[in-house]
Amino acid sequence: MHGAHLCPAAEDAVKRTAVGLGEVGVAYNADERLCVFGLGSCVAVYLYAPGNPASALAHVVLPSSSGRSEAPARYADTAVPLLVARLEELGLHETQLRAAIAGGAGGLGFTNDIGQHNIEAVRRALRALGIPVAQDDTGGSRGRSVEFDPLRQHLEVRVLDRPQGRDRVDHRADAAD
Repeated sequence: MHGAHLCPAAEDAVKRTAVGLGEVGVAYNADERLCVFGLGSCVAVYLYAPGNPASALAHVVLPSSSGRSEAPARYADTAVPLLVARLEELGLHETQLRAAIAGGAGGLGFTNDIGQHNIEAVRRALRALGIPVAQDDTGGSRGRSVEFDPLRQHLEVRVLDRPQGRDRVDHRADAAD
């Protein structure tokens, strides 16, 4: 993956790939996981298809590209269509896709609530393509680190600065049903 860096060593045989600011990552197999560390106002957008191990992740930094064509993964309005295109290259169709989103914290010292603007822009872009949000851990005032397991279609969220032992929140697609 261009521009992505391997996550810290894991205890298991799963390949974890960190996706940086304004980047896209694609996982092709069930033993690959995409992750983002230290999300603040940014939003991690995962797209996946139930029953298929492929998934794609954008680390969205800002809500709107304002017509810019460079760095499409950086902006919510261009990142979501980019993710769809990457998964369509693997044979998936946008009607099969579901989204898992996390991040968009507010109260981080910005003069405007960029986190909330990012959340709204991501939801708008997903809605425009008819992609339902199956898992959502957005907003609030704390940062997060996230990892998506495409085999179990499971979003694991670690909320930063929580007391020891209370830092994991699991969100599953079937929980929304």
